[in-house]
Amino acid sequence: MVGQTSSMPQAPSPSNPIPILDGRTVKNCHIVLPDVPKPTSAIWYANRFYGFVRAYTDMDAAQRAAERLITRGNPVVLTQVRRGLILWVFEPDAQLARTSRR
Repeated sequence: MVGQTSSMPQAPSPSNPIPILDGRTVKNCHIVLPDVPKPTSAIWYANRFYGFVRAYTDMDAAQRAAERLITRGNPVVLTQVRRGLILWVFEPDAQLARTSRR
């Protein structure tokens, strides 16, 4: 297993690492962000939208990227998927994208 599974987001620290969730336990969706014309892939976790940042095959690279975002004041989570990890960042202004059915 790549890391711990956590159910609540918490600030990372040596004793409390960046949350790494099982990708099957979060709800996938698309969100609309201000000033972004197309919907963005996202997850719904702990009553918040987290937008897609990047997929990683290497744990160290994913953690370094997450730490850079955290240093800038952005809450993040990682999801573990079959091919590695996906980094997501909290999007406070996100709205659920409407899907059109034909």
